Amino acid sequence: MTAFSKGAARTHWDEETDVLVFGSGAAGLMAALSASACGMKALLCESSDLLGGTTATSGGSIWVPGASLIARNGRDEPAENVWRYLRNELGERLDEPLMRAFLEGCSDALDFLERDTDVRFQHAMNPDYHSDAPGGSSYGRNLSALPFDGRLLGKHFAMLRPPRPIYLTFGGMMVGRRDVQILLRPYASWRALKQTLGTIIPHLVSRLTHPRGTRLLIGNALVGRFMLSLIKAGVPMYVRHSLLELVREDGRVTGAIVETPAGPKAIRARNGVVLATGGIAQDLDARQEFMTRFPHRHSLAFSGNKGAGVRAARAIGAEVSRNVESPAYWSPASVKKNPDGTETVWIHGHMDRGKPGLIAVNAAGKRFANEADSYHDLVMAMYRDQTVHAPSTVGTPPQAWFICDHRFIKAYGLGLIKPLYPRLQPFVDAGYLRRADSLDELARLIGVDPAGLVGSVATHNVDCIVGVDTAFGRGASAFNRFNGDPDQKPNPCMRSIENAPFYAVAVQPCSIGTTVGLRTGLDAQVLGADGLSIPGLYACGNDMGSVMRGTYPGPGITLGPAIVFAWRAAQHIAQVKNSFASGQKTMGVAS
Repeated sequence: MTAFSKGAARTHWDEETDVLVFGSGAAGLMAALSASACGMKALLCESSDLLGGTTATSGGSIWVPGASLIARNGRDEPAENVWRYLRNELGERLDEPLMRAFLEGCSDALDFLERDTDVRFQHAMNPDYHSDAPGGSSYGRNLSALPFDGRLLGKHFAMLRPPRPIYLTFGGMMVGRRDVQILLRPYASWRALKQTLGTIIPHLVSRLTHPRGTRLLIGNALVGRFMLSLIKAGVPMYVRHSLLELVREDGRVTGAIVETPAGPKAIRARNGVVLATGGIAQDLDARQEFMTRFPHRHSLAFSGNKGAGVRAARAIGAEVSRNVESPAYWSPASVKKNPDGTETVWIHGHMDRGKPGLIAVNAAGKRFANEADSYHDLVMAMYRDQTVHAPSTVGTPPQAWFICDHRFIKAYGLGLIKPLYPRLQPFVDAGYLRRADSLDELARLIGVDPAGLVGSVATHNVDCIVGVDTAFGRGASAFNRFNGDPDQKPNPCMRSIENAPFYAVAVQPCSIGTTVGLRTGLDAQVLGADGLSIPGLYACGNDMGSVMRGTYPGPGITLGPAIVFAWRAAQHIAQVKNSFASGQKTMGVAS
């Protein structure tokens, strides 16, 4: 093993490859796979002992306007529609050249996956988050991975990061959004019973030989499909290999020092290093630097996302892109304290709060937002509301309360509480769920203004009669209605709150990914403070500053750009390699 001195030129390398990739989420997996497809030797390094990062536990959706699969689904559209939507969403923060690079790469990157790999998608048809805004889409511009049989990974299945335990059922079975209602009511029809048995029986069989179910969905399916493709391509995937520092010689990044189970190792990257380590969500120092206006306790990003890529790049002069509306993407989360002192965090996507019969209130008992809007929008509204109505608490995470009645919980559940036949007492005993026989009593129990809460519910109930939310327009957009209950008339997102007992759950901001990252060029080249690229260094995923600049136009706007810019990075590395091979010397180019 070589002895290392920081900053010294390498005279010996322990291992060599063409492209060295750090991180095993969607961005890192795509970078390694694309590099291999370009005829280069790729090596993927993951700091933890499992592959998949935050992607493996995510919804796995990718926002890719113009992808061929969407067009084949009969949803082709003029490019100007997308531009109109993005200009409206990002405003003056829109970097048109960078966004154009993303949009132009969507179809090519997805065509590559469909043509040459085992990564397969379906058109998810989830509306844009602001579907009724200019250029917004009610049919959706996002794809989701097709279900995947984890048994195809063989021994490598044990290397795939599993979903969070709270999202599994029946001893490790993944359940998709479309499965939930059928599994809750398996005897509602012969079709429901057939689908239920067709899901549960194969799961029980797979459990005879595997520690969890092998029917993989959403983010787990996406990572599994990438892993199978990399295995077939012969790309090594090393776990417990952490980036310590980048090696830069004569201005060019030529490799990295990597912490391995056997100690530090120098790995040479003949053509490029790609940073895809997941961003800064779990880096407390970086959070202090970039997120002081957005205090929060919890993050659903993978615990290993501690800013290794960003930190190593900054150490050699890379610039961070700070021009964002928000430094992170958010979801409201409820937290249950467990007897052993640990906490269970549940993010409230759309399975409960988008349904009719729930409102969100602040300490004054007042509604402050459209509860059926996107998770990110609701948390941003919490921060704004705190500034206006509770300025003395600014600097601490804001808190809101979800309010509903017994009828709501039985129909839809609430956070960690399952619907249909909910067992409520354990959650009440744990302090997770607050319960009272009247709204006035509930308000006093949770410390909000009783008159405010009673008045908010009364106004809401009157609005429910005609199905028009006079305060925030709940249920007016296609996105709202998509997540509502189609059986609820006249508004699928509104139903009165009147069946005692009444319930409350506290929610607070939880980051689900970061938007502050390294400044890059059009092909993911990392840029320095002078605006010039650092030869040999690339960043994608959350290590790259978000092309959406902290706005959240639709489902999958993290993973979509992650995959596309990883693909662009590999293409650029291959082009530079070929130019060197033909005797052309390349230099850093201005952004």
